[in-house]
Amino acid sequence: MGIGARARGDSMGAAIEHLSGNATEGAAPLTPGACYLIKEKKPDLTYRLFRMLTRGGMPGLVITRQYPERVRRERSMPEGRIIWLSHTPGEDYHNPTAIGSLAKLVTGFVEENGGAAVVLLDGIEYVSINNGFLQTLMFVEHVNEFIMQRKAIVLLPVSPDTLEEKELALLERNVEVVESPAVKMDLETREVSKLLDTY
Repeated sequence: MGIGARARGDSMGAAIEHLSGNATEGAAPLTPGACYLIKEKKPDLTYRLFRMLTRGGMPGLVITRQYPERVRRERSMPEGRIIWLSHTPGEDYHNPTAIGSLAKLVTGFVEENGGAAVVLLDGIEYVSINNGFLQTLMFVEHVNEFIMQRKAIVLLPVSPDTLEEKELALLERNVEVVESPAVKMDLETREVSKLLDTY
């Protein structure tokens, strides 16, 4: 099910208004209580959505394959917790093979923030390489079931080229699918509209 075709009872442009008190600053075309699989070769749109949600007041957690300081620098994210998926021990790192404790990390962060938080998991392909696809699918399903009962959002950027067609179809089955060009156009329309309102 794609966000362009069906968006959990709302149109794709439905904003998370309760985060910022209005439908402009900090609003994003996503609905709380869902995992969003965002199809894009590089997670540029995903990080953009994450910044919009956290600017709107949602606590955020990034779990990434990239070195945290690099993410902060390149993605303009001075604050917030960033966990590094790495076999190299260090501060705020997580072993990618420990998938059970990764699920606990996500659910624990959401619970600590009253059920309303945003988690960006940039590295689901790496988790799959280290644990196998079926284990990764079970992890996504578990997190998705947990998120559905709360006002949290999970962002899962995926490059479609990195997965088999069948694997991608299984991942898409129970999450909301975001086609990058459609949402990018929606965000740009909002930003242009905001600029026009200032004149």
